[in-house]
Amino acid sequence: MRARIAIIFSAPHRSLFLAGVLNFALLMIWWTATLFDIYIWPIGMASGDVPPSLLHAPVMLFLMVPSFFFGFLLIVFPRWIGFPNLGQNQYAPTGGAFIIASILAWIALIGGNHHLLAIALCVAGLGWLVALWHMIVLLIAEFRDSKGPTWHGWSASAALCFGLAGLGFSVRFLLTLDAQAYQIANSLGTFGFLLPVFLTVAHRMIPFFAGNVVKGYVAWRPFWLLALLWVFLLAHLILQLSGYNSLQFISAAALSALTATMLWRWWPRQAAPGLLMVLIWGFAWALIGFVLIALGSFAEFAGYNISLGRAPVHAIYIGMAGSLVIAMVTRVTLGHSGRPLAMSRQTWLAFWAIQLSAIARIVAGVRGEHGHWFVLAGVIWILLVTPWTLRQARIYLSKRVDGKAG
Repeated sequence: MRARIAIIFSAPHRSLFLAGVLNFALLMIWWTATLFDIYIWPIGMASGDVPPSLLHAPVMLFLMVPSFFFGFLLIVFPRWIGFPNLGQNQYAPTGGAFIIASILAWIALIGGNHHLLAIALCVAGLGWLVALWHMIVLLIAEFRDSKGPTWHGWSASAALCFGLAGLGFSVRFLLTLDAQAYQIANSLGTFGFLLPVFLTVAHRMIPFFAGNVVKGYVAWRPFWLLALLWVFLLAHLILQLSGYNSLQFISAAALSALTATMLWRWWPRQAAPGLLMVLIWGFAWALIGFVLIALGSFAEFAGYNISLGRAPVHAIYIGMAGSLVIAMVTRVTLGHSGRPLAMSRQTWLAFWAIQLSAIARIVAGVRGEHGHWFVLAGVIWILLVTPWTLRQARIYLSKRVDGKAG
């Protein structure tokens, strides 16, 4: 047992990705079972004072997603800035916190205990604070040494601050059942946290990865683009928090134009390996999501009786976030375990399953949030993504195949 624990905490990504991939499977199993209980056949899923439909967003946004973010950022952040890797005493508390938080969350969800879920998020928040502290310390050291600034580092850190605020509002909701706190948490979690982190990492890493594997590729990642992404994400967040949903088509259209430009400039003109293409295909869901948000908002503004339901944001949650998690986590895991950088059968299966699950969820939204399509989206995820999660988990629990440390 001690040897296994030592392996889990031998590198920043191991414990955090382990928590992430287990949540990637177990939280979806819980959520699909809950949907089945609601829309298909009662199977006796526990339900407390808070409807299960209001519990899945907090655990997905503020428990599952950040464990992947921190697993990646605690590796690359010092390298972006030009400092040595973080020590085990610096990254292990965050990994430990997310593992403990995940266990508490599973117990809370199975038992329908929203107070215990609030405690789980608080534990994750403590790990979040530790990681954010070390990242900010590095940024301050960079400034003190007259280096940089590393705008990707500042961008990711700002997004993590928004995310921590969103986690706080989620805890408030779970403790007080304040509906406004729930809405604020989801808005901050989506447009202040999830999207900025993914777009920042994509802006930094996709051109870098492509330049290493595509002949004649010209990397394109201007910083004005990163700044404009922030401008329109914050504008969208402000419109949403202010209740001006019918005007969100303005910011969503701008974000559509920016992400379309990024796709056009990043798309390889020569043959490219699958591990790169899944990153680009997954990123394309951001464009789809922004376009759907713009269409739905404009329809409301113009007075058309058209509703897309929650389809637009789930194009982002499932399509973009799910695809990029598969793509980025696979790449980091292979590279940091001494394995060849190539797509396996399980990885391809998981990636295409995410595409099908996203499509099913969009159809559900277009069809008036039809519950059977919800369940189909979840079943596809469980059956086809779980093999990938199990393979990843085995890697995090094993030593590197090349005998190196980490």
